[in-house]
Amino acid sequence: EGYREKYEDLSREYEERLRQFEEEVNREVEERVRELGIDKRKYEQMLADRQELIELYVEKLYSLARKFALENKRIRKNRGLFLILVDERNMDRGNFSDFHEGQVEYLDQSLYKGIDNLPHIFSPKIEDVFNFMGERVEIVDESGEVTGHEERDGAVLINLKGIAFKTRVMVEGVRTHRVYNKVEKLLKGNAKHAAAIYASSLNEVMVSIVVSEETSEVTMFRDGKFMRSYDPYADKETLREEILQFLQDNRNDGEQWATGEAEEGDST
Repeated sequence: EGYREKYEDLSREYEERLRQFEEEVNREVEERVRELGIDKRKYEQMLADRQELIELYVEKLYSLARKFALENKRIRKNRGLFLILVDERNMDRGNFSDFHEGQVEYLDQSLYKGIDNLPHIFSPKIEDVFNFMGERVEIVDESGEVTGHEERDGAVLINLKGIAFKTRVMVEGVRTHRVYNKVEKLLKGNAKHAAAIYASSLNEVMVSIVVSEETSEVTMFRDGKFMRSYDPYADKETLREEILQFLQDNRNDGEQWATGEAEEGDST
């Protein structure tokens, strides 16, 4: 009985502290809105519009990644791709590593200058960028002979204008210690998938999407979590809810198997 009373007291205290915190946040927001001279209703509408735009870009990027993967299937060639939708204005540059020596910024070229040539996600120009990033780089020895190939390193970064503004950023260097406790366990994938799931949990990142260079499977991460994937060869999409249900079913089966084995052991 004493434990129940303590639990109820703690629950009430928690609810009260949570209410106070929410009130404080609301006061801070209202104060900031007044300082900016913006009507609160308009401010809330601006936030809603921003979120709608983000969702539109997320869906468009996922659609482009699927199209890229299906093209891989058509040409019978697995090419990798790494896309990140990021709030460029609030981007913490310290979260990403610098280029390797010898790497160049692909989007600095003159062919992407001017309003008609911007690599926007609703422009065919973006496909040129994706194709460049998906190709393998030839490794040439001192004699000029091609000795091998390697994937282009890094990602395509897209800002909230819908424009690709940076490529080949070494996001594998994302500062994972800042977000480690916000990221769920990676179920499958390689180093690029690990970088993507960590990057997706950063405050300035809205979504990260990987097309596997090994299987062409498309995988989306948001807030440090797997959201969905698409297999172009099977033409099958897997949603987060399906994975969670699969894991839960496996866990239940394991518990039943362990219980059954114990009961069988007890009876012998």
